[in-house]
Amino acid sequence: MTRPRPGSEAHAAARLRALTGFAKSMAAAHSVEDVIRIAAREAQRDLRAAVASISMWERQTGRLRVLANHGKLAPGESAFPKDESYPVSDFPEILLSEDDLGPWIQVADDEYGDPKRVSMLRRRGRHCALIAPIVYNGRAWGELFAARTIDQPIYDREDVDFAAALTAQIAAGLAKADHVRQIERLAYTDQLTGLANRRSFDARLDAAIDRHAGDGTVVSLIVCDVNGLKRMNDGHGHDHGDALLVQLAGVMSAAAALLPGSLAARLGGDEFCVLIEGYGADDAVRVAEELCTLALTVRGGEGVACGVASTGDRIGDVITRDRLFRLADAAQYRAKRSRSLHPVVAGRGQPPDAAVFALPSPRSALLVSGGPVPDRRAFRGRSGMAIESLLTEAFSALDEEARRTTSAVPIVDRVEVVADVVARGLDAASWYIYCKPSQAEQIAVVRYSVYRTPAEPVPGDESMVSATQQPVGPEHFMGIEDLLLSGGKYLELTDGAYDSEPGNGYGYAPEPPPGAAKLAAAGYTGAVTIGCVAPDRSQWMVAVLLDSISKQPAPAVPLLRALLAAALLR
Repeated sequence: MTRPRPGSEAHAAARLRALTGFAKSMAAAHSVEDVIRIAAREAQRDLRAAVASISMWERQTGRLRVLANHGKLAPGESAFPKDESYPVSDFPEILLSEDDLGPWIQVADDEYGDPKRVSMLRRRGRHCALIAPIVYNGRAWGELFAARTIDQPIYDREDVDFAAALTAQIAAGLAKADHVRQIERLAYTDQLTGLANRRSFDARLDAAIDRHAGDGTVVSLIVCDVNGLKRMNDGHGHDHGDALLVQLAGVMSAAAALLPGSLAARLGGDEFCVLIEGYGADDAVRVAEELCTLALTVRGGEGVACGVASTGDRIGDVITRDRLFRLADAAQYRAKRSRSLHPVVAGRGQPPDAAVFALPSPRSALLVSGGPVPDRRAFRGRSGMAIESLLTEAFSALDEEARRTTSAVPIVDRVEVVADVVARGLDAASWYIYCKPSQAEQIAVVRYSVYRTPAEPVPGDESMVSATQQPVGPEHFMGIEDLLLSGGKYLELTDGAYDSEPGNGYGYAPEPPPGAAKLAAAGYTGAVTIGCVAPDRSQWMVAVLLDSISKQPAPAVPLLRALLAAALLR
């Protein structure tokens, strides 16, 4: 087919058709990457070049970076170079003002030409080039470079004008792609904080769970709830509350940056999360610890309650995003209830939350479809304990303790397992273990753990010291000699009423036992005490102290009594 002669009407019509097609291609491009790829391909065709390239001016580095090459590539060239760039100072034409910017022609044998351009043409076996700056938003964005070989004619003025029209369409394509990107950014970005929003988070978490199911990639989730936001909004106004959220978003972003590729998101209100892929569970916990620490430095804030769930921990099969999210959210709620300044980690030492046991099993999650997804917060704050789950947890922990050693596990270690499991199941404030050896006259605290103090540190370290030095326990426990052999009691400490509930019935103490007032004054609302005798005739008592955020203790007395007996008899 004969090509139209340059300058003829047929040639002008062909150029117009080419420009129309080029404009349609730019309009169809949905991303900057598409614009660059299509522009290089079609410019090479329409300008009848041996090769066409699109380069971008990186203003922050002062370099002209080649993004795409299309056509007959010289040795060392690639279609999409990973690292081909040149100092902008080597090509000063791009530094001209918008009014002075325009296409020009460079010939390889021009002794007065740009030495850098001439050298590059000769080195790559090209005879001439047409260079057309791409002007976007009133300034040079980059350039279109089209080169011909010695067997092709040198570009002329018509080609220069046509190249100018092509770069105008490239700029229009960039503007449209940038607009699309802005819309997508808005659709996937939280407008207040600039973090990813719920839509973006859900999409990333779905993809992460798919990768976990396919190749075992570890997926970890940190869920955080902002402490004190309502007080900030009520006391100082929502503008101050929003400012606090923005500052905490910076904390989330900084924490996520510790593990490259992690996603920080705001799910709405005062809830944030960090999604981590490809790192171990311990790495995620370290990020959560750092997050909690940084959150305490935010002025006007009260820190965050933080929960972590990771497929790298023993949390069972995770094949849906909802299951992993609920596990992390349940851990976060436990941190909130216990006022913990550190993250709570699902599957590490705490009995699972009731919300976790309410989750559908992985198998049922696959079988059930089309039904409503249960509210992940529906089981938060349930007053009772999950008895079966706590029994399972306690006996599993006792079995694990036995597997760790070839010798018999000391009684005190077995009793500690029971005390810790039940106390955490109740969201208790603290627990204490008392022991009176069979041939001894003294009663002493042998183990204890304080999760939080409701008001002031009572009981505290001084009480622990005195317990090891006196024949009776710390003064905050009443009639401890009797409690060792009582079987079990629950003492309620509310509004001056002191109701005693023995393990085998109900009773009422008309006068408060000694020390009860001190416990109530310290902010405790109740005490569960269980006494039992071991086969070696040593006497043991576990005391679990509750406060206002602990769960209802109704099933605790018989449960703890049964577990303590089992621990002593093992």
